[in-house]
Amino acid sequence: MKQVALLMLLSAAAFGAQAQQPVYRCGQTYTHQPCPDGRLIDSSDPRSSAQRAEAKRAMAKEKQLAARLEREREEREAAGSASQAMSLGSNASAPSATAASAPAPPRPRVKPRKAKAASGTDFVVVVPGAKPARK
Repeated sequence: MKQVALLMLLSAAAFGAQAQQPVYRCGQTYTHQPCPDGRLIDSSDPRSSAQRAEAKRAMAKEKQLAARLEREREEREAAGSASQAMSLGSNASAPSATAASAPAPPRPRVKPRKAKAASGTDFVVVVPGAKPARK
């Protein structure tokens, strides 16, 4: 436990030292090294320590809420059956065994009609279901 606390303290000190380095804006990029025509950017955190602590508490609370909501969602998904998960209806139920095993009645087969081509004439377009024009 002491090693974890020491590691956290050292990492916080390293991040604090890194945040104190100057930041330069060079065009559309940011760097810690000065560049030609680069501008020095104020990278200090204007928040107080109380504000930073409050933000950390809020973040921890949101993480706990997210974890709880994820557990609840996983429990709901586990409780539901596969047919309910794939259904688009609001009150889906599993299909009965007789309906699943009975084959669907065959659909009547309709043969497509071919248009009769008149030899020696232009191509004529026939619209299905339309009545032919009388001459």
